[in-house]
Amino acid sequence: MKRILMAALLGALGLPAGAQEPNAEEGFTPLFNGKDLGGWIYGKKAGGEARSGAGYGVENGALFCTAKDGGNLYTEREYGDFILRFEFKLAENANNGIALRAPLEGDPAFVGMRIQVLDDSGSEYKLLRPEQYHGSIYDCFAAKRGSLKPVGEWNTEEISARGRRVTVTVNGQAVVEASLDDLQDEAKLKKHPGLKNAKGHIGILGYGARAEFRHLRIKEL
Repeated sequence: MKRILMAALLGALGLPAGAQEPNAEEGFTPLFNGKDLGGWIYGKKAGGEARSGAGYGVENGALFCTAKDGGNLYTEREYGDFILRFEFKLAENANNGIALRAPLEGDPAFVGMRIQVLDDSGSEYKLLRPEQYHGSIYDCFAAKRGSLKPVGEWNTEEISARGRRVTVTVNGQAVVEASLDDLQDEAKLKKHPGLKNAKGHIGILGYGARAEFRHLRIKEL
């Protein structure tokens, strides 16, 4: 009987059978309803021009980024300190990212923070710098490698932002445990003013390859 009632509840919420109920984790709130892009908005192009297109969609309870027209998709709300949890699945050579504390204009890797989402095993990414691989705080803090599941399988990830401390955990393995204050390179600090942001939007950053996300939920701290 409990299984039947749970299936009915998930169906009412627009989530596929077997999906995790959104409020199963105490204090966490869903960022994605499993049905549409409600609560999300496109970022703006350079120069402030509003962006629209078919860069994102919903399929089988997952939010997906298309290969041809991804772009940046942001939460309508801004967040400061939080724990973000989600699942993701990558296509071969997928390149994506999670924006933290970002404004709606400009490149979030610099005017905010970008946590890399990347197929580390991809043939196109054999010669990257360490701070460009999956889980890294792009261009600033390198992630430990080896946590990703094979392409086409679902992965879990948690990103914790507590003041100046950012932790990234992939499939149960802590790959980044960084204090933003530890970055002392003056050139990089000038290049990444967004590291100083106290709050901003969370975003999904498409970059020419399909990537899927589901069970996005957040706990504000």
